[in-house]
Amino acid sequence: MEITLNTQIQLVPNQSSSVLGNETILLNYEAGNYYELNEVGGFIWALLQNKKVIQVHEIQLCLLDEFDVEPAVCQEELTLFLDNLLREKLIETSA
Repeated sequence: MEITLNTQIQLVPNQSSSVLGNETILLNYEAGNYYELNEVGGFIWALLQNKKVIQVHEIQLCLLDEFDVEPAVCQEELTLFLDNLLREKLIETSA
């Protein structure tokens, strides 16, 4: 499924995370993989943890408020990041 601004995102249940300094560490229990997220990735992850379901455009608005980034760059990078999380089975999407 292609991620768009209207796509709804939610976390999958079989994972956990921890914040260490400016990084967020994720662990996918099923795959046995762990991931390190930078400050921006950790900010997005925190948004996902605080909402059961969130639309991509809501995440983008929060990023634009928090970081100095152009809207087009934000959307492109956000979509790429979410695609990676989806591929690694850390999030689920719905239309």
